[in-house]
Formats: sequence, C-alpha cells, structure tokens
Amino acid sequence: MEQLLNIREAAEFLNVSEMTIRRWTNQGALKCYRVGGRRARRFKLKDLQAYLEGNTRSASPEMVSLGFGELTVPDGSHITHLSVNDDEAMDVAAAFIADGLTYNESICIVTPDTEVEKIVATLQRRELDLNRFEKSSNLHFSNGMPTPQGQAEYLSQVAGSSRKRIRVFGDMTWTKDKRWRSEDLRELEEKVNITPISNMLFFCQYKLGRFSGEEAMLAIETHSHYVYRGLLKESPYRS
Repeated sequence: MEQLLNIREAAEFLNVSEMTIRRWTNQGALKCYRVGGRRARRFKLKDLQAYLEGNTRSASPEMVSLGFGELTVPDGSHITHLSVNDDEAMDVAAAFIADGLTYNESICIVTPDTEVEKIVATLQRRELDLNRFEKSSNLHFSNGMPTPQGQAEYLSQVAGSSRKRIRVFGDMTWTKDKRWRSEDLRELEEKVNITPISNMLFFCQYKLGRFSGEEAMLAIETHSHYVYRGLLKESPYRS
C-alpha cells in the first residue's frame, strides 16, 4: 500500500507552510485524502510531484469581496471578525450581508432574536428590499441550534438548499443565549473546518466585550482569516 504523507511532510516536500497546504486543499487546488474520525488530510507522493511539476496546478482561486474596506478572501474561507464595539460590529455585519445580497448570493444570518430588527433596519437604510430576498429564499434567519452538532446539521441543510454562493454570517453572541461553553464553540468551528466549503463564505463575529480572551484566541485559532480594527490577516494558528 502506498504511504500517505501528513500535512507537515507535504509542506516540507513542496517547501511551503502548513497553512498554505490547508488553503490549497480547501480550494481544491491540491488533491488530498481524508482519513480517520477527524478526517485528517493525507497526501500521495505522486500527487505532490504532479502539483510541483504543474501538471495539475489549477488557476488562482476566485477572490471574493467581504463588502467592506476593499477586503477580499479566497472562495471557501472561514473568517472571524473581532469587533471592538457594537457600532463597528453592526457596520461590518451589514456590509458583509449587503454585498452578498447585491450579487444575488444566498445569505444565512445566525444571530440572537434581539439583534434581528437592528440588522434589518441597517440593511433597509442601504435601500435593500429584504421582502424580495426572503420570498426568493435568498435570505435565511436563525437564532442558532442548542448543540454544535445541531448547528452543523442546520448549516449543511442550508448549503444543500441552494445552488448559489452562500454567505453565512454569525453573530456568535447567540451561543451565549444557548449557554454554550468554550468547548462547544471550538467543536462547531472545527466542524466547519472539516466540511468542504467551496462556494461558501463563513463569517463569525466575536464581540470582544462579550467573549473572554481565551475565546477570542479560540476564534483566531479556528478560522483561516481574522479581521481586527479593519485589517485582514491570515491566521498563523489554525490547526
């Protein structure tokens, strides 16, 4: 049986970082195999050699706008926003959602019930006809599921119901209403990371006034990119 290489070995072979290997596999540019209960990435040497020689190298991944600050990310990214106050949080959320609606993408908004009216009012000030989007099934609202597994299943159902690009916006304070622990947050974010997310964007907003320092670091560790004070960075810690 042909030996399979792990991420570290594949990164050393291609002379790139492990993060780059993860990004290439998420984008479908580099072939990998998922093994075990945690669906760990494994690689065949011949696939790495073919990639290195350019035989299977794909075009650069599509870059997708976040809708604010002229920021773009590769298609399929899993992003967290560490917001410093409520005004910034709402401005960024509305811009991200409005950008998707403008380009006729499907939008899933997961937020506490208390925040729905604020989001709707902010989007309406941008002259968006939300009734039209809801009638066309382009706009979904949820206050979140009781468990990480339930939330992951809900997101899978939303993804399966649309043939368009899907933007998922999560005001993660909904997990406080559900009395989730830090372990539950990590479980959900890692479930997203092991799910194929091509043609989807996940944008998880952590309001720093509501989350501990440990939870803020958890957010950075479990997302491909993070946004803080208007700057977009690729996470060096994602596992």
